[in-house]
Amino acid sequence: MNIDKVAVAAATALLLLNACKGSGDTQEGSRNDPVVARVGTGTITASEFRSRLEEQPPLIRSRYGTLEAKKEFLGNLVRFEVLAQEARRQGLEKDPEFQAAVEKLLVQRLVQKQAAAAATTPPTDEEVRKYYQEHLTEFVRPEKVRVSQVFLASAEGDAKRGTVKAEADRLLAEVRKQEAGPVKTAFEEQVRKRSDDAASRDAGGDLGLQTREELAARWGQPVADATFALQTLGEVGLAASARGLHLLKLTGRQPGFSQTVDQVKARIESRLMVEKRSRSMEDLVAGLVDKAKVEIDEKALGNVSVEKDGVGGVAQPSP
Repeated sequence: MNIDKVAVAAATALLLLNACKGSGDTQEGSRNDPVVARVGTGTITASEFRSRLEEQPPLIRSRYGTLEAKKEFLGNLVRFEVLAQEARRQGLEKDPEFQAAVEKLLVQRLVQKQAAAAATTPPTDEEVRKYYQEHLTEFVRPEKVRVSQVFLASAEGDAKRGTVKAEADRLLAEVRKQEAGPVKTAFEEQVRKRSDDAASRDAGGDLGLQTREELAARWGQPVADATFALQTLGEVGLAASARGLHLLKLTGRQPGFSQTVDQVKARIESRLMVEKRSRSMEDLVAGLVDKAKVEIDEKALGNVSVEKDGVGGVAQPSP
């Protein structure tokens, strides 16, 4: 069994015991909190018994309604008490490993206390809206399409524009006819043979995933509109831009989505609470470190030997 886990478990037991006993408890109990068992130099009061019983799950707790059942549960507490007394008699609470485990528990309890204090004030609606706007791309994503093109260069006003348009119409009809049959690579062949855009031609005509706005910014609004008008994968269409004619083939589609701030409010509040607890802990640590006036002896630190074969080494302290 892991020694550290054993130490932590033991520390938990003794800390709980000491917490129950208090600093000035009498072994005689009180009228409101009578002693239900005397164990050596210690006692178990009614409130201690009730507290330990309430730690059990409801189904288990319901089994201890009778006197005999209560005596059985009390027997467990007695066994715990005698073991705790023996541990103290042997001075185990002074063991360095045990004390280190206690310190870990104390730090954990402090972290829990700090987190609970930070969680008392929920995020405001303004904070939620601010987070939503700063992370808008997470909650709102426009539809994207993947498209390939055969680009035939011919600027508006060019005397040959009509001829190029006629050629584009002919290619469109040819590609549609061929790809309706067994030849499914007719478009790609035209990319290699005819496309005047070197960048997309070298990529097989692929323009990648694009939003409507991205396509419009790069190739013009007519190309964006014609692309998004394509409905099925493999469908081919034609668009005219200020720079030329574009034979377009739809190769992919990524649906968009839009979530309002009200729809994601609970999720954002949860994240903000996590951030708030984290900041609270960081601020606490920073203040304590500053108050403690930490001094580091780099020479001594540098002389600490560290095993590198995976057998030994310096353990990393948990926060």
